[in-house]
Amino acid sequence: MSDDNKPEHWQQTLPFPRRWIAYIAIKMVVLVAVVLLVLKWQGLL
Repeated sequence: MSDDNKPEHWQQTLPFPRRWIAYIAIKMVVLVAVVLLVLKWQGLL
């Protein structure tokens, strides 16, 4: 019996699956930077 219909694990679909924690951390840093830039641009910071 083959597992052709088995869904891929979400970590395997990342650009660098072995470093998934770093991938999430980089996304969070980018998100925070964008929010800070928007707040500064709007004069709220």
